[in-house]
Amino acid sequence: MQSITRKFIVTKTPDLNGKACLFQNRFYLYRKNGIVIRVQSKGNKFELERKFDKSKIVRESEKIAITKDEFMILRKKITDEVLRESYVINENPNTTLMVYHGKFEGLMRAEIKFITVEEAVNFSPPAWMGKEITDSPLGKDETLLELKDTDFRSLL
Repeated sequence: MQSITRKFIVTKTPDLNGKACLFQNRFYLYRKNGIVIRVQSKGNKFELERKFDKSKIVRESEKIAITKDEFMILRKKITDEVLRESYVINENPNTTLMVYHGKFEGLMRAEIKFITVEEAVNFSPPAWMGKEITDSPLGKDETLLELKDTDFRSLL
């Protein structure tokens, strides 16, 4: 599956009234050379996912559903984790607010998914979004994990 995404720092939290919260917990098995293999829980759903970069805003991914037991076994072998809540803000374009916890507390990121690259290029972010971080270490969970705490704080 192909994903065309742009990401922005959130400067002002949008109205979350009536928006469902989905808690996500991610652990990384591999993250090098634009390739990521991760294990994640999304509420009561568990997945093993492989992603690879095709360009700055386009990634390919393959997901395999796994059981909670498989997730827990793999989790024991991994120390790099990302904890976040996600809220779907808008359906067209698909806009999700990510609120980070734990090591990345304080980060709020908007992810906008598009159908075409042209749509992504022509997107104008609403006022509640700040600077674009698609190509920044703050733009991907796996690159967040590479940051020292002082570097993370300075990028916020």
